[in-house]
Amino acid sequence: MSYREKECPHCGTKHRKRGPYCSRSCGNHRTWSKEQKEVFSEKKKEYLYSTDKGELERWRVNANDDDEPVAPQVRKELGYGQFLEDGDIWEEV
Repeated sequence: MSYREKECPHCGTKHRKRGPYCSRSCGNHRTWSKEQKEVFSEKKKEYLYSTDKGELERWRVNANDDDEPVAPQVRKELGYGQFLEDGDIWEEV
């Protein structure tokens, strides 16, 4: 079955496929209107400031500005050319 030729609204490619888009990747593309973005913003603010889980997420976002601390390199000699480092046993070669 052949469909009429049409133009993809996302990339402008002409195609004869079912539906308005030429491919799944173009079909997954979506642009939000300003009103939709405002609704999303209000709902997200309502969630973050009114639930316990939202409070935890808000804390995580604001508290992770510092870099991760680097673990100290601990080396313990075991004898016979072996040593323990970061929980692994190594051998000198």
